[in-house]
Amino acid sequence: MRAAIAVVGMAFAWAVNAQEPLRFSGALYTGISASQIHGDGVSGFDKFGLTAGPLLEISRGDVAWEWGLLYTQKGSRKVPNPKAGDYSTWRYRFTYLDVPVVRKWQPESWWWFGIGIQPSLLLNAEEDFFSTGYSPLTTPDLKGIDLGVLGLIGVEYTDLLTFELRMSQSALPISERPEAPVMRWDNFLMNMALQLGLKLQFNSN
Repeated sequence: MRAAIAVVGMAFAWAVNAQEPLRFSGALYTGISASQIHGDGVSGFDKFGLTAGPLLEISRGDVAWEWGLLYTQKGSRKVPNPKAGDYSTWRYRFTYLDVPVVRKWQPESWWWFGIGIQPSLLLNAEEDFFSTGYSPLTTPDLKGIDLGVLGLIGVEYTDLLTFELRMSQSALPISERPEAPVMRWDNFLMNMALQLGLKLQFNSN
């Protein structure tokens, strides 16, 4: 958390101290997420969800920072394997409010990339072990904040529309390690998510 505060502080100091005028642009980001969880005993980006929210970019010269508030559904899903006689399936759904803080670079006018940090506030945690629908998560207990790292790459489609791919990974565990490995929880849990979305620019100066 100290690292997140330091990065936000650096971005704020850059914004208020430099002499060149600031440029502001806003966007709405909406798309899909594909995620997995380290520590649940399965692999693969097989849990799909929604991601959406506002973004604000502040730039000066060739330096740009972006802040956002993104509603994102993460989690994991065990896929059946009929060839091996395994027809079982289950899934976790963890809903977060992501707060990305990203330093962006734009080598060419039509594409850019960025890296940053992403504190995420846990809004809801659910499980579905018997294909009967989601219910509140029973175990393990999840931490209220997931501090993660983030990378992104984007390309321009039109002056108003762009496509952006984001990849985030927990930097710290979101749960404790179990005293003994159990089904669906054999290690501490960490989120990993891919987000593919469309950005609609709505203001720029």
